[in-house]
Amino acid sequence: MAEVDIIAPSGALGLVLGTIGPEGGPIVKDVKPESQLLGKVQAGDKIVAIDDVDVQTSKHSHVIQLLRNNSTSDERKITILRESQSQTTERWSSISRRTLAGFVGAAKSPRSRSTEPGSHEPDESGHPTTKQEISCHNTIDDDGDVNDCTNQLSNGLNLDQHIPTLPRFPVLETKDRNCWSEPSHTIFKIRGHNYVVDPKNKIQSGPYLFIARGADLILTNDKSGPRTGIAEKYSSILAGHARSIPTFIINFIFDWGILVNYYEIPAMYVAFLRARYEGSNQDLPAMDALQPHERAIIRFLVGSDNHRNATLKLIPKCPEGPWAVRQLVNGKPALIGKRLPAQYNYYPAKDGKSECFEADLDTRETDRVGKKAISLCRKYMTTVTLDVGIVIEGTTELPEQMLGCVRIHRLDPKMSPTLPSL
Repeated sequence: MAEVDIIAPSGALGLVLGTIGPEGGPIVKDVKPESQLLGKVQAGDKIVAIDDVDVQTSKHSHVIQLLRNNSTSDERKITILRESQSQTTERWSSISRRTLAGFVGAAKSPRSRSTEPGSHEPDESGHPTTKQEISCHNTIDDDGDVNDCTNQLSNGLNLDQHIPTLPRFPVLETKDRNCWSEPSHTIFKIRGHNYVVDPKNKIQSGPYLFIARGADLILTNDKSGPRTGIAEKYSSILAGHARSIPTFIINFIFDWGILVNYYEIPAMYVAFLRARYEGSNQDLPAMDALQPHERAIIRFLVGSDNHRNATLKLIPKCPEGPWAVRQLVNGKPALIGKRLPAQYNYYPAKDGKSECFEADLDTRETDRVGKKAISLCRKYMTTVTLDVGIVIEGTTELPEQMLGCVRIHRLDPKMSPTLPSL
């Protein structure tokens, strides 16, 4: 084993995937090909210190925060401990896999809580906690709650800082709480070829057409900026990566915050969006040569808002949670655009940002059944696992196929960032 000092350019650490090792301290899982650290840092390296601050004994994710939100223009010095190949293989066999996305803050505080130590953090109802409660949060030691610092609470965030994003399941240090994943497409039953003559005979969906990129629970208060058009107004969402590739954003708006799901838009659909909104003369495939579900999605993306409202279908499922929630959120499809006020916006690529199509769905205007479901999910949020499945309804475009799904695992509002002001 040997200690090695490496100088990391600004932002380079955000391209390093890692996790907390069984004995504490962050361990490198992978290095993205575009990272300037490729070849300098490798899987199995243990990060001993960052800017000479010792992190090797920590068992909490605030050390990962030092990597995930590096928004400064300064270089960072990292010290790593490199093991032999056999030692690395043996150690990784006992570590749960996880993915970290985004950059990490340059703060050297052992707590990655609010950037303003005296600011009040919201409780589960969305209201500020008391000073006594804040004191309790800020004095948890290394033997305390391991879930307290997966996401930096951010009442003090501004537009120049990346908003912390949810990590991908599994997450060792939070016991798989407050994270997201992409469940199997096979859990969904959708309309098949013969739906018109046999509506009850639904089929298992094929693979998702859009791959999930992530999810965020972001709180709002009276100082937060607008909750719509977030792809254009807040480039810092998804830890600054929301528009690193073409992305479809579904933004659910609540009284107390927003729940955002992100999906990658495949190249074929981006071409149709460019033709519709930018007058692109790029050659497009003939519609009659496409699969029915592909035509359905294209018509949704380039159609009128009325058509979108009539075809955007939500399939919510609750695989884990209290009985009352599971009974109400039971996988019954809903044309969400007909149940909620919806806004749709396309943002072309510019200034190094990729194309984005965003659907803003205002749950504050839902019906009685919807309000009951939202209220229950809110009440039991920390114990509920929820699948947010999306499909574009087909009438003549059959069989359907799931556009995508994000599974959110037992979210904790106390660990959520706050939408900054503009």
